[in-house]
Parts: sequence; C-alpha cells; structure tokens
Amino acid sequence: MPAPSTRRLIFTLGRALVRGRSARLTRARGWPAGAAPHGPVDVLALAFDGAWRVATRERPATLRVLALDGIAGARATRRRAGPPPPGFDPLDFARSAWLDGSSAARTVTVRLPAALAPLAPALLPGARCVPGSGDGGVRCHVRTSRPDLLSALTASLGAGRALDCESMPTARTRPPAARPSSAQARLLGLATFILSQPGPVSRRRIYEAFPDDYAGSAEAKEKKFSRDKRDLERIGFVLDREDVPGSEDQVGYFIDARASALPPLELAPDEAAVVWTAGVSALRASDHPLRDELESALRKLVVGAKGLPPRAAAAEELAAEGAPASGALLDRLVDAWERRRTVTLDYLRIATGEVVRRDVDVYGWGRRRGEWIFAGHCHLRGAERVFYLSRVRALKVNARLRDPYRIPAAFDVRRWTRQQIWDYDVHPPREAAVRFRGSLARVAGQLLPAARLRPDADGGRVARLEVRNLRGLVRQALAWGPEAELLEPAEGRAMAREMLATLAAALDGRAP
Repeated sequence: MPAPSTRRLIFTLGRALVRGRSARLTRARGWPAGAAPHGPVDVLALAFDGAWRVATRERPATLRVLALDGIAGARATRRRAGPPPPGFDPLDFARSAWLDGSSAARTVTVRLPAALAPLAPALLPGARCVPGSGDGGVRCHVRTSRPDLLSALTASLGAGRALDCESMPTARTRPPAARPSSAQARLLGLATFILSQPGPVSRRRIYEAFPDDYAGSAEAKEKKFSRDKRDLERIGFVLDREDVPGSEDQVGYFIDARASALPPLELAPDEAAVVWTAGVSALRASDHPLRDELESALRKLVVGAKGLPPRAAAAEELAAEGAPASGALLDRLVDAWERRRTVTLDYLRIATGEVVRRDVDVYGWGRRRGEWIFAGHCHLRGAERVFYLSRVRALKVNARLRDPYRIPAAFDVRRWTRQQIWDYDVHPPREAAVRFRGSLARVAGQLLPAARLRPDADGGRVARLEVRNLRGLVRQALAWGPEAELLEPAEGRAMAREMLATLAAALDGRAP
C-alpha cells in the first residue's frame, strides 16, 4: 500500500482532474535540473500500472508523465486546465494497463467508498458508475483484461477489498452461455501446448506444465496421460511419438497439425439446408479465393447429408457458368506477378466512361471491402497506383518486352487493401476534424485509426486527420449517423448539407 502522502497526491490530482483545474507541483525527485515546472500544470490523466502516474501539460504544449512517488506535494489552483497536446489520448493513457488485451476483456465491479466516489471519473475513466447501497459510495462497472491490476488499484487507494471479479450478466432473462466442460478445456489446452513447442515434448515436461491435471503418484499420472492420449485422438488430433535419446523419458510426443482433422460433422436436415443455401449464395455472388474449396464442400454435402430438399440435391446448380469472369483475370494477373512480367491493361475510367490502356508492374493484390484490387507501378503515371480488377476490360502479359521488374522492399500491399475512401488521391492533403459522441466516442480510434484524438468538453472525442478525398469522408460521416459530426473544413460541412438536401428532395419526390 502506498504511503499516506501518495494517497493525498492521488486525491488532490484526482479532484483537479475532475474539476478541470490545473495544479502546482513541488519538488519532484528525479527531475533534471531546471526541468521542474515553474508554474501550474494542467492535469490530463491518472494511470495505474502497479504504481500511480500522472500525465501533465505545461503551457504551451509540453507533455510530461510523472511517477507520483517522485512528487513531494501538489496543490490545486483556480486556473482552468487546457486541452491535451495533439496526439495524446487521456482515456487510452488511463486504461491501457488494465485493458491491455492480454486476455479476454470482461466486466468487473469496483466498489468505491463515499470519499472516493466523486473521483471515479478520474480514477476509473470510461466506467459506468451507479450509486451504492445508500452509504454514499458507488459501484463502477469496468471493462478489463487485468482484474488483478484493478484489485491492486483499489488497494492502493485504501479501499480494501473493493473488487467483485464476477462478470456482469448482459441480461437478467438470458441464461449464461454454456462453457466447455473441464475435460474439453483441459484437452484443448494440452493440444495447444504440444503444438506450440518447437520439438517433441516429454511426459515430464507435460506433467510440469499441467501440475493440477497430473497430480499424485507416477502410476496415476501415467494412467491419466494414457487416457488423455486416447481422447486427443478421438477428437481428431494425430498424436505421434518420437525417440529422443538422452532425455529422461527417452521418448517425446508431438502433434502433426497437417495430419489432424475434426471428427465427422453430423447435420440435421434443416441445418444442412441452411448451410447449402448460404454456400450456394456465396458461390454465385463472389469470386473469393476459396471458391473451389467451397464448391467441393457443397458437393460433399449433397452426397453425405440426409434429408436435403429435392432442389438442393441438384448438383448441377454448382456449375461454374455463373462464376465471375474476374476469376480468369486474377489467375493471369497472379501468373504475371510470379514471373515479374509487366501487364498491359484496357482499364475502364469510371469518371469519364472511357477505356484507357495502362502498362503496370504488379507489386501485389488483395481484397478491399469485398472487391479484388491490385497495386503496382503505373508506367503512364510514373508512380504507384491501385486498380480494380472489375474495371479491367482486357489483360495481356508482356513476357518478352523487357527484363523482369523488381518489387521495392518498402512495398506493402496492406497500404492499399486497408486504404479508406478518404485516403484516395483526389486532391492534396487537407486537415479535417470529426466529433464523435455517445457510443461512437468509445470506438473513435477504430473508426479513424490514423487520426489524432482528444476529448471535448461534452464527453465526446474529436478526431483530427489528413484526408485526400474530402467528399469520401463527408459521406462516411453521414453514414455513421447523428453521433458523428464533421467539424472542419467548412467546405466539407457545405458538402454534407448539399448531400442531405439532395436526399431529402429525392425522398419527397421533387428535384433538389
């Protein structure tokens, strides 16, 4: 438990943070000479990762993260705190330690006494807090992947055992989801352990890795391990053994993942009909790379499943006559890429409707929002460009025109497959800002992953980013709904008003 002076610092800085005030810090150990702030600092966030830290901002925009055990004292001032520096996210700073993705996140309940209740937004930002049982305290429901760290956090505040680690039910009327039995979980854990090892694993290492499962005498361990080996093979894992000279057991066990298979899948007639319908629809609608495997699986379903409707039993429905023509184009494109040969395209330009000829050195290809694209060096533009396979009207591989090209070491096709509509090269980069409120505020970083985020005064978050297709960002912001608002630039807001007016006019049946 921290010293009383540290707890006083937490209270002082927490109150300043909740009230939006600055604080004056005194005599911090470990700061370089002249580095201690001469005036008040803005308190941006508190975080706990086993020890308390505070993020501060010195005017005009100097960000400092300080350990509380290095601060001798703090005093809140009346000066209002300013916004955090660009690129700093106080919410992420505060929650990153106890919501770090190290395990599946779940909701736990933290009980704070009356003295700490007003500081809940600073100590547990993002938590949903409700009044306690009439004692002035609060119950904070927190998403975390580290309940142990939250327990240590409450102990550091002198709150004692204030953590209820049971997951919150999502609905009172819904029964909890069935969990795998302990036997199933143990077998899967054993298989995962063996698969993760670089070589054969001895029985001794397995016993050491699972001491609770293999307890008791040597005979009891061997009996249980023999049963587990049979059960692993029963559920589809191929467990082999190999002589390991010099080891204590003289033999090791390994699982060949390529030889393992799931047990036979038994589908009821209605289940088989649903799988058939979904599979045929996917087969007709897309030229995805697993098309051949899906067709093979559906043919096996016809043969093996019982009770399929008569229409579903007609295997000729799987004929490739409806397969998209882009499949053949993709095969030729991949062949050219493998041989590093330039391709000549007749490519449809959507803006004008004309077909233009392009020579392209293909660097890579992939799927973007359900459509095949490929990227490479365009000889016409003299730069990297992205192309849609669906717009290719003809493709020729130039096998003899020039030597094989080289793909730049820095090329990454993910730059293009993950490219958002507002990243398209329509105009020079422009600064834009979007405000997220309500439920969207919590996922702003996922909606605009390249943006710089900061909280606003109303509890939302403002995202700033550079865009090369402002109209694309405007359309997306409107699609996100009323909890997203384009703040800048003014031209983008005018575009949004124009789009909404056009939509309203269309719905009213009159011209805009």
